[in-house]
This record gives sequence, structure tokens and C-alpha cells, in this order.
Amino acid sequence: MKKRLAAVVTAIVLSLCCGALLAACGDPVPAEAKSVKAIVWGYEWGPAVPKVVVEFSDNVSDVDKDTFAVRIGTKNRTVLDAYKSDKDGNKTTEETKFVTVETDVKYGESSPFVYDQNKQMNDWAESIAIRLTVKGDFKVGKTACEKDQAFSLKAEAKDRVVPQTASWKKDTVKYTKEGKEQVIQRASWAPAGADSDGGKNPLVIWLHGMGEGGTDIDIALLGNEVTALTSENETSVQKYFTTDTLKGAYVLALQSPTMWMDDGSGEMNVDKPGAEKQTSYYTEIVWKAITDYVDNNPDVDTSRIYLGGCSNGGYMTMNMAFEHGDYFAAFYPICEAYNNSKISDAMINDIKGYNMWFIQSHDDTTVVPSKFVYATYDRLLKAGAANMHLTVTDHVYGKDDPHPSAGWGTSVPDTYMGHWVWITAFNDEIKKEVDNSAITKPEDIKPEICTKDGNVWKWLSEQTKPVAGGELITFSKPKPAL
Repeated sequence: MKKRLAAVVTAIVLSLCCGALLAACGDPVPAEAKSVKAIVWGYEWGPAVPKVVVEFSDNVSDVDKDTFAVRIGTKNRTVLDAYKSDKDGNKTTEETKFVTVETDVKYGESSPFVYDQNKQMNDWAESIAIRLTVKGDFKVGKTACEKDQAFSLKAEAKDRVVPQTASWKKDTVKYTKEGKEQVIQRASWAPAGADSDGGKNPLVIWLHGMGEGGTDIDIALLGNEVTALTSENETSVQKYFTTDTLKGAYVLALQSPTMWMDDGSGEMNVDKPGAEKQTSYYTEIVWKAITDYVDNNPDVDTSRIYLGGCSNGGYMTMNMAFEHGDYFAAFYPICEAYNNSKISDAMINDIKGYNMWFIQSHDDTTVVPSKFVYATYDRLLKAGAANMHLTVTDHVYGKDDPHPSAGWGTSVPDTYMGHWVWITAFNDEIKKEVDNSAITKPEDIKPEICTKDGNVWKWLSEQTKPVAGGELITFSKPKPAL
């Protein structure tokens, strides 16, 4: 009995030793995908995921653009390239466990945003599903993966990388109003070398649309492709603010917790009965956020501060023009949503001397031009406004996706919904403006009279605050204590 037991134990030990020896000699281990990073990039319609970085369980080999089929979110994507990389997605020839896959991007595909219909605001998706399916030769360590073997992963918030906003300085601004503390998000961008170039640099300020409110300013920077105002974007308009002596313009973006048109009730204030004008609960904190930034950046040229925004942000641009207009050198409201019926003749007279360039698409069904910019612009001209400009497009066309789906907001092929005219502006395609002499009434304003040459960004870069006696004009309204 003892001999038999000893024989069994010996067999077990030999079996374990042989197994360990075989494993040490290189038996393949199962190939696993351990983690994934989703690289988020801003496009004319908003953010998308054009690149993923996948970490496998062992060093990888045999990787090229035909190695995988890729699905991001619910869409199969065309692979443009795949290669061995470091953990940040940089191509390498060294031994590595990381594979980076680059894919094509089209409007409506693989957005990391979800839209909250109740809040009418964008937010980050909790996770992004990413699936790589093996289609060619691919090894993880010594394991050759079988064709159609799939690796499924989820990129959560910690796995999201946003390179375009990494160079922005982000903070919060607080202000107490009516016993309540307000908080808004703020982000600023500086051209490289601006603080040591040949002079003070201009400042371009951006106010987002309704869908980009919240508490994460990356949503505001990506939702309207604000990165186009910086050199972190291929279309960058910085060239208009760069000279032989200046490196470019500073950029400042602010984010409302709700919407700029919120009068404190939490509702959008457009046609509030009995109200003489539209008001914003955030007027004072926006003013504080701007002036605080300028006061703490001595390199800002205070004669060249420019304010603009789209839709709800266009409304807030107009609101700030009415409340603190002579602080700014020029305004560039885009599809602005300040109801003309809430603008008095006295308010028109207050801003008729300012430098303003409005941008609007004629087919905008969200902010109907006749109710907003067309009527206001006609009144400004009749009041004697001199440096007043307006660009009207027929439709909104794209560059990042020249053939966007016409399934939402437009029935015209190859166009975006007309409200998204900031796409035209940020693609640097505002090259015409209306002939003001052709306007005798609001109904005259249409794309057909947009015949004069004019570039909004070039014009903006040339504007300075009026001077009197060689010095900047002082505020006509007292600067409030903040």
C-alpha cells in the first residue's frame, strides 16, 4: 500500500515538473487585451474617437493596417493604420505590448458625448465600447491569434485622452449673488512664446452654445470646436493674429453650469412675458471671469479684447455688449439668440458705435434669423452704425466631412443643420459679407446680397478700441465691485 501511494505521489510530482518545464520552454499563453485608451479629437460637428491604444498581455508582432477590423461604439470603422506603439500611441519599433489603431471619422460616428434631452446638454458617455477583430497575422507573445478572434474592451472616463485641450489652463471662477455662490468653469490658452514676444497680445473670448453647459469645460471646448481658435487645430485662425513681433492671440473660454440665457429660474429666457429685456443670471460672474483673467495677465492688450459665441453664447455676447460693451474692441456673435423684441431703441443706440460682425445661416430653424439678427441688424444700420458687418450663408457645409448625413435638422444633401453656422466660421470660410447699401428692411437680408469681400477673422484682428485724446476711452458705465 505504501509503495502504491509513493508511486502515485511520484507520478504527480513528475507531471507537475514536466508541465512547468514545458511552460518554461515556451508553451503559448492565451492572448488577452488588458486595457484601452480612447483618443478624443475635436471636429467641426463635435468630438469623435479617431484612435485607440490597446494594451495586450504580452509583446505584440505582425501589426499593420490589415491586421484588425474595428468597431467603436456601434459603428464599424475603416482602419487607416495600425502599428506597434508606446502607451501614449507613439509609433515604435521596440518590443511593446501596445497597439495603436487609427480609423476614419465621419459625422455621427463614435462620439464620446451623449445628449441629455431633459437638460438639453451634452455629457460624456459613461464608457465607449471598442472591439478589435483579428483579420490578418497577429501574435501576442508566442501565441498566434486565430482569424476572427475578437478583443472587446470599454474605455471609461479614466481611459479618455484629449490631446487638443491638454495645453489649456483650466480653473473655476466663483461669485456670490443674492446670497448664493455661483461657479463657472474657465479655460485659457496661450500661444507659445507670447509672454516674451515683441509686445502685448490680443485676447479672443468664446462663449459656448446651449448644449455645451455643465461642469467640464472640455465639453465646451470640443462641442463647438473651439480648438480652431488655437494652434492645436489644423484650421487654426491664429495666423490672423500673428505678426513679425507677436506670436498670436490668447484665447479664453467660459462655461455656464446651465445656459447663458438662464435668468435664475433655470429656464431659457427668450420671450418672458412682461420683461423689458432678456437678462442673464450669469452676467456678473462672466464679467468677473473676464476682467480677473485680464487683470492677472499683463501681456493682454486691453485695446484688443474680442468677444463672441454661438447661439446661447451669441445671446450672451449681445448681453455683454449691452451691459459692458465699451470694455471690448469688437464682437463676433454667431447665430445670436437675443430676441429683437426685447431690444429697446435705447439699447440699439448704446451699441451702434461698437465694432460688430454677425454670422448667420439663412436656413437656421433653431434661431430664426428674422426674429433675431436680421431685425436687429436692420435697426443698427438705421441708427447709424458704421462698423457693422454681417455674413449670411445659404447652408452650412463641412470640411471634416464634406458629405454629412442630412438626417437631422436639414433635408439638403451634404449640409449640416443651418443652426450650426459656427462650423463655417471655425473652418475659416467667412470670406463674404452683406452689402449694407442693399438693406432697406429686414426682408432684404439674404445670401444673395452677401457679395462684398470680407474675412471675419482678419477684420477682428484689426479692430482696436476707439481712442480719445490719445488714450483709451474710459468706461461709460462704472465697473462693478466683484
